[in-house]
Amino acid sequence: MSEVNGTPAVGKQCSVQDLLTWKDPVKTGKVFGGLILTLLVFKTVNLFNVFFHLAYLGLLISAAAEYAGRLVTGTGFVTKYKPQTHSHATRFNNEVLPRIASFNEKLEEEVKKILFAHDIETTLKGAALSYILYKVTSYFSLYALITTAVVLTFTLPAVYVKNKKEIDAAVAQYSKIAREKATEFTNTASKQAQPYVDSLVEKSGPLGTFIKKNLPTRTAGSTIGTEKEASTASASGASKTADAPSTASTSGASKFPEVPTSSLDKSTIEDFVDEASSKIPEAH
Repeated sequence: MSEVNGTPAVGKQCSVQDLLTWKDPVKTGKVFGGLILTLLVFKTVNLFNVFFHLAYLGLLISAAAEYAGRLVTGTGFVTKYKPQTHSHATRFNNEVLPRIASFNEKLEEEVKKILFAHDIETTLKGAALSYILYKVTSYFSLYALITTAVVLTFTLPAVYVKNKKEIDAAVAQYSKIAREKATEFTNTASKQAQPYVDSLVEKSGPLGTFIKKNLPTRTAGSTIGTEKEASTASASGASKTADAPSTASTSGASKFPEVPTSSLDKSTIEDFVDEASSKIPEAH
């Protein structure tokens, strides 16, 4: 029942938060020390070389013991004395793979949102982060970055919890200043670029005038809600047009020719019939 209500997820999130904020120093110290020790081992020891060395020795011993047992007793020693094992693949498929699949779906959805600019601000943040990582990876090795990331992961949350009010106030203040500076820079750049745009429009001739006249100039704030209002207005206008009686006359190729109101002259009809009758025998 707790799984349906999301209790395990909340408990797991709280456990991770408690771990990173050092609420249990002994537990956090063990995890942090284990990660640092693992990184040091990876740095100083060639684990792949050690693994394959132990692997070939173990496989040779296993094959020799099995062969000796079959030769002496008819049953291999490995087959006879091997411990009873459980299927780890089944447990992995039932417990781990569903979580990986769910994570992959969410990750793909978020990547598509960033990649295809569903939210322009988020895409710009991704571009800025990619640029920062590009510069950082140019000067530091992957091992140094991973070690730094582990240290910061176990230090920054604790620092933030202890100084939460001051950090939040500083972030809000500097975020406001950054937005004001960005707006000021955008307005200045727009004013400086306007003469060049006007000059380009004049040099482009009728095309530039047409584009300037028909393309609306929008700001970041003016785009919010305008499309919805425009679509609502156009829909209401279309409904009014459909309800109103059509009294306007069409022009061009869609206009039907007018039917003459005056009747044809009788002598004209007789002349046409006589001419048609005289041509019928000639056709036979």
